[in-house]
Amino acid sequence: MGQDREDREGDHPRLTVGQHGGDLRSFRREVRTAVRYERGLFVKALLALALVALVVVLRTLYFS
Repeated sequence: MGQDREDREGDHPRLTVGQHGGDLRSFRREVRTAVRYERGLFVKALLALALVALVVVLRTLYFS
């Protein structure tokens, strides 16, 4: 059961290349966009972890 509550049993999902008639440029553009998005998430996660580490270090120094 999918998010739209439709049962897709028996349907064959098509790849992006198949939907655009084999257009490799659009497929590569989608891959680049997805990689850029994932890289952005990674950078944001690193910044959040660095902020948490900074707070922990400052609290440790302040309370010791």
